[in-house]
Amino acid sequence: MPINIKLLEEETDPNISKLFQENLGKKMAALLVIAPYQPAKITPSKRLWAEIGLEEELNIEDAIYKLKERETSNLILVLNSFGGGVSSSFKVAYALRKNFDKITTIIPHIAASGGTLIALSSDEIVMGHMSTLTPIDVQMERGGRMYSVNAMIRSFSALNDMFKDTSEEDAPYPWKAMANKLDPVEFQEWIDASVLMESHARTILNMNMSFQKEADRIISRLTEGYPTHSYSITVEEAKEIFGNHIHTSEESDYRGLWKASREWVKRYLSVESANHIIRYVLPKREKKK
Repeated sequence: MPINIKLLEEETDPNISKLFQENLGKKMAALLVIAPYQPAKITPSKRLWAEIGLEEELNIEDAIYKLKERETSNLILVLNSFGGGVSSSFKVAYALRKNFDKITTIIPHIAASGGTLIALSSDEIVMGHMSTLTPIDVQMERGGRMYSVNAMIRSFSALNDMFKDTSEEDAPYPWKAMANKLDPVEFQEWIDASVLMESHARTILNMNMSFQKEADRIISRLTEGYPTHSYSITVEEAKEIFGNHIHTSEESDYRGLWKASREWVKRYLSVESANHIIRYVLPKREKKK
């Protein structure tokens, strides 16, 4: 079983809290969702890396309740994630978009796969020199390994093209061997998984008036526009996709938040965990007159 740690806490480091509170406006709060770079050791030979899943769903829901108690309407989301379950990533993105009027997502290092899907809930995305997003094409397990659904569909298409003009008897043996291993039901599952991810992304983008007209173009780029699932989308390329919704860490309006986010992430990167660390910072309470 994964190492159990208390995931949801208000940030206890006074220096980090102060850094954020100095940059939080009225009705603003900050939420950290970070996958540490140390996996949980389950056995001497087995380790589990943090993935977006059920515990993340429940703890982010608890965080939303905490933030809404203080009438928070604007959220600073500090996100560092390698992704996880498609359904869980969608539910997190949906819940955040539904509960906050404005979301500014800061990506100190990486928001990959399901992390990129969560980032789609943002009004603004702030990236630095090493920050990356990735495509959101789905990965599925086959023979004990994870494969990009797009890669599997492309391989099927290549076989289909081969046998359009070539009879089975005349086809080279490697092609016939590959064709015999394909399961039509499994192939349909690949297509369905890809359609589901597109549907989730469209739902999230359509919840944001700024992206409704661009939803189809953004989804096409993120699901079909890259050769591999691990492709690194840098801040420059992200600007091509999202336009003026992408900001750099060097812009004056975001320097304070970027500095605070970097300090926050460094505090938790080396924690050994099979789950994302989730922390929040509330704005200072206004003194009653």
